[in-house]
Amino acid sequence: MTAITRAQLETLLNLQEIEIQKKAVQSILDAVANKIAALDKELSAFTKTIDKEKQALSALQEQHRELEEQVHVNTALIGKIEEKRRSVKTNREYQSLLKEEEQLRARKSQIEDEMLECMSEMETLGQKISAQEEEYRQLDDQVTSDKKAVTLEASESETRFADLTREVKAVEADLTPELFKAFVNVKKMCPDGKALAPARNSICMGCHMNIPPQTYNELQRFDSLKLCPFCNRILYWDNA
Repeated sequence: MTAITRAQLETLLNLQEIEIQKKAVQSILDAVANKIAALDKELSAFTKTIDKEKQALSALQEQHRELEEQVHVNTALIGKIEEKRRSVKTNREYQSLLKEEEQLRARKSQIEDEMLECMSEMETLGQKISAQEEEYRQLDDQVTSDKKAVTLEASESETRFADLTREVKAVEADLTPELFKAFVNVKKMCPDGKALAPARNSICMGCHMNIPPQTYNELQRFDSLKLCPFCNRILYWDNA
């Protein structure tokens, strides 16, 4: 069994406390990163919505241009028929041209109605996009503000994390390689990352199981490393 002194045990406890703090700071940094990602995602989703509406508006504008072109073509055809109708010599030709002109005028009226409907949709959609763009600007300002706040929080946490990392290195230097290796190996097996657990009244406070009396008695001598036979944590006697 690895030898250990009271001072070395205090060093291990100090190391564990620093690593617990380090883990808490890392959780803060992870939360900050997730929050920034969520803010970016919200902004991106809003941008996609506006882009989709703009595409719809562009399609309506293209449709309106095509209808406008059809009206021009239709108007030109009606003009040609009117001119031709003035020069016909038979009633049959005249009636045929008149019927064709009426069909063209009916189609022109239909196209103009479609243009009015298209213009109405364009106006409604344009107003909607303007409102969305204003809402986007407000959201963008809010996201920028929130990002600054969480970035500041992250900066402070990163500084604290770096300080704790240096503290870990300093404490590690006070341990023997054998003792540090034992600490690391035990920590890997513990779900909560706590390699050390106090023993009170013959109970391991890590898993709350009764430890053998002999082991509990040996803990009070601080002469060697003792592990809980149930959770494998490094035990130390706590007479509090």
